[in-house]
Amino acid sequence: MPRRLLVSLALLPLLLALAPAAARADDARDELFKAWQAFLAVKSFRAEITLLEPSRSITRLEFQAPDRYRVSIPNGPTTVVIGDSGYMQIGGRTMKLPMAMDSLTSQYRDEAFLRKLQDGLLVEDLGEDSLDGEPVRKFRYLQAVAPPSAMPGAPAAAAGGDEATTVAWVSAKTRLILGLDVSSQQGGQPTRSEIRYSDYNSSAIRILPPE
Repeated sequence: MPRRLLVSLALLPLLLALAPAAARADDARDELFKAWQAFLAVKSFRAEITLLEPSRSITRLEFQAPDRYRVSIPNGPTTVVIGDSGYMQIGGRTMKLPMAMDSLTSQYRDEAFLRKLQDGLLVEDLGEDSLDGEPVRKFRYLQAVAPPSAMPGAPAAAAGGDEATTVAWVSAKTRLILGLDVSSQQGGQPTRSEIRYSDYNSSAIRILPPE
C-alpha cells in the first residue's frame, strides 16, 4: 500500500472538544476527551488531509459507521476498507489487498485506546476563535504517545522520543471537531498536516464494496 495512504489511515481521528476560557489543564483535557467520545459516536464524516511538510499532498477520506472507509488521492489510487477487507482501485482496475485492514482501523474507534492516549496528554485551552466563519473553541495539546505499531506513518511519532503538537478547532455548536493542525518530527525531519472535517452524520455518505 502506498506510504501516503498509510499516513492518511494513521490520521484517522483521535480527536477533540470544548472548555471554559479559564479552564485548568485537567479540565481542558477532560473536555477534549469528551469530544473524542463524541467523535466515536458519529455515523459518518468526510475529511480532507493536507500534508504541508515535508512535501505537499492532499488525501480525502470518508467514513461510514461502523467500519467503512474510503481513502482517495487525487490522480492516484482509491482504497475502500470494509471491516477487515480492503480494496484498491487504480487505473480502472480493482484489487483486493492481501492484509487484514481492521488491524489498521479498529483501534481508532475504540474508547479504551483513546483512554490510553489520554495518559500524559498536556492540553491548553486557547479560548474562543472561528474557523471558516463558524464559532469554535481552540485547544492545543502535546501528545507523547507512540502510535500503534500497525500504523508506520502515524504523525504522533514517539518511538524516537519525539512528540506531536496538535491545535484543534472544536465547533461551539455541535462540539465536534472542525479542524486539526498536527506538527511532529519523523526521523529528525519536521512534518505538518492539516485536517478539515465536514458532513458529520450525513446520510449521503455510503461506502459499498467495489463491483
